[in-house]
Amino acid sequence: MRHGQSTWNAMDRMQGQELSPPLTDLGREQAALAADALVARNVVRILSSPAVRARQTADVIAERLGLEVVEEPLLLEKGLDEDKASVLARIQELVARDLPGNTVAVSHGDVIGYAVELLTGKLPALPANGSITHALG
Repeated sequence: MRHGQSTWNAMDRMQGQELSPPLTDLGREQAALAADALVARNVVRILSSPAVRARQTADVIAERLGLEVVEEPLLLEKGLDEDKASVLARIQELVARDLPGNTVAVSHGDVIGYAVELLTGKLPALPANGSITHALG
């Protein structure tokens, strides 16, 4: 899923791998709504990009579901000096792991889009802040 709205999202400011922009009040509401939607999904693990906006989103979900958050650097947003191929390599490395089927990964719009493209061959529209993108199969 994509993290909730950050203070920089609200300003339409590029974040890249900047770790510090926190969630806005709306971003925390988006995280809470996502947590409510995930209650019935039997989530067993929560992974999060180490970026504050993603980690705060994951923490809201983890608290609601009674789980711990595991930070995963492979979920970081595309760096300003990073190319698409290196992001796809990170995603492939994560997908190749033997993760439980009901794992939630809190990441960033570009990474989610590239993951969908990698798995389906089609680049989707940028997912909305706080939205859940379901895995195939």
